[in-house]
Amino acid sequence: MNIDKKEAILDLYAIKAIQFGRFKLKSGLISPFYIDLRLLCSYPHLLKLIADTFWGKLKLLNFDLIVGVPYTGIPIATAISLRCNRPMVFTRKHKKSYGRKKLIEGEFHLGQKVVVIDDVVSDGASKLETIESIEREKLTVSDVVVFLDRGQAGKEVIIKKGYNFHSIVSMENVLKILKDKKRITSAQVKSAKNFIRQSRKK
Repeated sequence: MNIDKKEAILDLYAIKAIQFGRFKLKSGLISPFYIDLRLLCSYPHLLKLIADTFWGKLKLLNFDLIVGVPYTGIPIATAISLRCNRPMVFTRKHKKSYGRKKLIEGEFHLGQKVVVIDDVVSDGASKLETIESIEREKLTVSDVVVFLDRGQAGKEVIIKKGYNFHSIVSMENVLKILKDKKRITSAQVKSAKNFIRQSRKK
């Protein structure tokens, strides 16, 4: 892992975008860690760094457009678009009932290849919802790229649906870096790993 990714993880921990404690997730599960990359919009230097780590993966892929998953993926996709001069569009969670009643905002053409961007993956549901909206407009999706894979089977779900999956870092990477840098304890690492194992079974 290169220094940029380590730096990003340490910075994310410093701004409390990575926290350890007791957190209730959308799924109802109680997690000993929480990832909140919505904070990135308040830290432009860190948003730039995260965008640069994404480009390390994206430059190897074949795509015409970048799409950020609502909502956290949108500022990340925007930063990548600006840093790397690649066009993006974004999807709405709900189609407008007025105006042009669009579900996808931005300029696109039938058959263009789209890469889907997001902050983290848990069960993969939000990525698949976004992909469904994109494909409904006759665009093509081959690849999904996230910053962090929580290790809770979302990767496998996305691959099973026929899409390529890429992550910048895994939760295992995060735990190792934070433990090596003495930001978290062995007990916190053990608790996080146990949760990941148990949530995969569920």
